[in-house]
Amino acid sequence: MKATTRILFWEGLVLLVFAGLTPLFFSFRAAYELLFPVACGGLGLLALTIALFTFAAQWSKTRAENAGRGVQETTKFGANAVLYTVIFVAVLVFANVLAHGHEQKIDLTRAKVNTLSDQTVTALKNIPVGAPLEIVGFFKAGEAKDFEQLAAKYKAVNPKQVEVRAIDPDLHPEEVSKYAISQRGAVAVTCGVAPETNAPRPKDNRCTGQTNVTMDVNEQGLTTAVVKVSAPQAGAVYFVEGHGEVPLDGNEERGYALLKKGLANENIELKTTMLLREGRIPADARLLIVAGPTKKFPPEEIAMLEKHLETGGRLMVLLDPMTDTGLEPLLAKYGVVPQNDIVVDRQMRLFEGSVAGLDPIVVDYGEHEITKKFGRNPTLFHEARSLKIDAKGALPGANAEPLLRTGPQSWATSDFSFMKSGSEPKMDAKKDAAGPLVLGVAVERTVGEGDNRKQARLVAIGDADFAANRYVAQGYNADLFFNSINWLTGQEAYISIRPNTFAPDVFTVTEKDTALIFFASVFLLPQLVIMLGIGVAIRRRS
Repeated sequence: MKATTRILFWEGLVLLVFAGLTPLFFSFRAAYELLFPVACGGLGLLALTIALFTFAAQWSKTRAENAGRGVQETTKFGANAVLYTVIFVAVLVFANVLAHGHEQKIDLTRAKVNTLSDQTVTALKNIPVGAPLEIVGFFKAGEAKDFEQLAAKYKAVNPKQVEVRAIDPDLHPEEVSKYAISQRGAVAVTCGVAPETNAPRPKDNRCTGQTNVTMDVNEQGLTTAVVKVSAPQAGAVYFVEGHGEVPLDGNEERGYALLKKGLANENIELKTTMLLREGRIPADARLLIVAGPTKKFPPEEIAMLEKHLETGGRLMVLLDPMTDTGLEPLLAKYGVVPQNDIVVDRQMRLFEGSVAGLDPIVVDYGEHEITKKFGRNPTLFHEARSLKIDAKGALPGANAEPLLRTGPQSWATSDFSFMKSGSEPKMDAKKDAAGPLVLGVAVERTVGEGDNRKQARLVAIGDADFAANRYVAQGYNADLFFNSINWLTGQEAYISIRPNTFAPDVFTVTEKDTALIFFASVFLLPQLVIMLGIGVAIRRRS
């Protein structure tokens, strides 16, 4: 019997055996469970039939026909083995030569924790030309491995300007004094030349030799230090108070304490102001933020904000539903009309399935500088109101662009009775507005003439909770807030996606997945191994 005939016989037998064992382990609820025994059984019978007919046709041939071939085939097999080995080694050598000096790493974690974030890369690439960035770690010998690995990633982004050193503080006390290091494990980041030197400095007052020392030997800590010594000062950002706004220092769910901490890492100077008490907009204010007011602004304050915009100022307004803030007419002048409604969105809940909720998730963004890097990544909102863009009633030159759109399954209702009764909201096709709905708008308008021309900018979002302590860490919420500030203060070059914190890679296995894994591991893989082994064994013996 020839090798091919024997292989067909034994492989067909294995296929039949596994097809026969299938009913002992599967209930045939899935299509592949039924397909497997039918396909294997059919192929097994076909293979056995072909093998038996071939054997019957060859039984009359004598073994004398193959006399003398053994030695010849052995010699041929040995020569082929040597040739294939030489070719395989040559391919490995050639591949090694090509790969030398061309290192390529792939980060397979879902959160990309082993890859520098977009914010880090942006900060490193925005270092002024000719200004060196020095990252110096103070570690005892043998303790600098983690720092060196992280710092090497920074240098790889901008190798011409970034220098990395690890110093043993016990062996180099002069370096400890130079950077005013108080304890081992600190990292000093310096951008530019020292103030006492006569070397040229950037015109935008950054990278002038200042040093920032951090004890956080992680990407967030190092990037914060890099931004503080290399990024231009955005100017003072004022949070307006006096109307029940979200407390900037609040640690409760509605507070902005986490956001305040994050803004400090952005090299942004934060202040608060009560316009009615001050009687004017602070002279150093680069941006005013009105976050979730619960009381109405008096006409005097609205006039101040209107004049602020008319002179090229910048304003961010975060409005919650069911609140008359008095700012609505001002926003309408810039093409943004807040609606007196609340957004309802379909969401999945454990043991409940799809239900109507008040936490709309946005994955549809406008083609704007603020959100252009978000892709389809989510931002989460809580009890939001929709905004309408209306250019007809806007001031000349006001250009409003949508930033955030809800999904088509959402709608906005002006009937708030369900919130008191606790019942699930139902859409009224005659009264409610169907999605997609706009939740965020960015507006730009040129004011002044000639050399006095300026760009007034406004960002309005129909929710203040997305930046609160409870929600700011969700999705891209923090990036939405920080990028809005970057755009409003004219720092578009620093619009980015912030560093990722560690997030475990979770693989959810359903009942169907479990059955498929069992099928592949218990039946498919062993069957393939047995069939491959039979084929190899018969080929080697023939």
